[in-house]
Amino acid sequence: MNIRGFCLIIFLILTASCFANLEMKVDSGVSMPWSGFLEVSDSERTQLLMKNDFRAYFLPTVGYEISGEHLIELSFFHFTVKSTFEATDTDPLASYESMFKHDVLLLTYMYILPELDRFSLQLGVQGRLWFKQLTLTGSKTFDRKVSDLSFGPAADLRLQMNDKVFIGLDVSTGLGKGNGFIDMFAGLHFEGPFYYVRAGTRYWSVTNSFDNDRFFLSFVNLGVQFCAVF
Repeated sequence: MNIRGFCLIIFLILTASCFANLEMKVDSGVSMPWSGFLEVSDSERTQLLMKNDFRAYFLPTVGYEISGEHLIELSFFHFTVKSTFEATDTDPLASYESMFKHDVLLLTYMYILPELDRFSLQLGVQGRLWFKQLTLTGSKTFDRKVSDLSFGPAADLRLQMNDKVFIGLDVSTGLGKGNGFIDMFAGLHFEGPFYYVRAGTRYWSVTNSFDNDRFFLSFVNLGVQFCAVF
């Protein structure tokens, strides 16, 4: 499937869902780089991220809930992180700056299973359209822009503690041609009359392989999610 086909599917789904319940969701918080490296033609790995380079993030989502059984969500995520590596006595030539930027369009379909006594589950699929750029400047140079698609399973699990508080677990993963991602959330879920609030930790990673080059980056987010259904 090409990019035009992916965008056409999004348009048709949102048009068909215009009479469903509207969902508005916002994720916000702080993202901490966890790990990142670049391999060029099987050479020695180049470090890409410094763990103290915290970045704020903001992820808006619009969705439709149909008949209480089907949930379709569309999200957009823009993220940029830069790290500076200074020369040291052991590696006097290693003074460079890395920059990773991506824009991601996420389309998620979830089937809402009937609720049990203290347990609820949603299962579905997620597709991601990526626009990524990785740049190194200084003593090490590299510049690559890629756009690709990833598809894979998604799940949302809630374990009830009392009438208002749940433990929430959200997992999605996917693969594409030379790329992949993992996205996992764990935290507390607070249920309201027409809204819910989640607070917790999210781990996410991206990987890309092209020609003889490969890079991998992972992050840990601390944040809050607010969702309202109308």
